[in-house]
Amino acid sequence: MPLTEWDTTYELGIQEIDAHHRELVGLLNKTYDLILYSTDKDEIQTVLQELIKYTEYHFAAEEQIMKEVEFRGLKTHISKHRNFRKQLSDLMRNCLAGTLYVKNDIVLLLWDWLKNHIQKEDKKLMAYF
Repeated sequence: MPLTEWDTTYELGIQEIDAHHRELVGLLNKTYDLILYSTDKDEIQTVLQELIKYTEYHFAAEEQIMKEVEFRGLKTHISKHRNFRKQLSDLMRNCLAGTLYVKNDIVLLLWDWLKNHIQKEDKKLMAYF
């Protein structure tokens, strides 16, 4: 069962970012499902690596767009991206150490990212388009 389904509440009206967010929602759902329902550590590590790699790609693109439009909250936004990167890195480190299964924390992290970052923080970029 997915954490969430893609819907228009995640859209910014910026084609590139919307496509990235659609992919991220899919990866977050995949990560969520594996963490809740899989006992295969290798499978969980693989999806976490995929999520980390795509997150890096997305953040670089999003931050570049924000620089181009002179987004006023850029420094704060970049800081939030750094924090999420660290949290994902911590998840990977815990997974590699065999201590990943703090499931409530992981689910809350993914849910918070969807609801508070994409739907609230990223929406601020819409005012520039």
